Amino acid sequence: MKYDQATLEDIFEQLALGKSVKSVLDEKNLSYEGLRKLMRKKPKIRQLYEEAKEDGIDYLLSNNIDILNKTVEEFKANGKGDLAITNLLKEITNLNRWKASKLLPKYNDNVKKLELANADNKPLIVKWSDK
Repeated sequence: MKYDQATLEDIFEQLALGKSVKSVLDEKNLSYEGLRKLMRKKPKIRQLYEEAKEDGIDYLLSNNIDILNKTVEEFKANGKGDLAITNLLKEITNLNRWKASKLLPKYNDNVKKLELANADNKPLIVKWSDK
């Protein structure tokens, strides 16, 4: 099966819903190697892939909030919590947070920006001295 426009759109739609690229490609009997080669040849496809993955992370993070809120309400209604569910939700949240830190710089607190400019916004010239 080739990576035609409709197939790519479906793949990107599924990725934007938080599915893994492996599961999406497995459903379509497609190889990751084929997609990777296509993305190397066509940067626009790579950009669409990256945007779909970012959308998927946003979706998963917002979904986690809904699940956590629902679980808290269930805990309140029952008068007690379930430690196993609590730990599972914590792990799901940690996994999605890790994904976000790798894929989305806006969620990564460790990204530091370095900007060099002088007062006139001209290039900064560095010279070595023999002294």
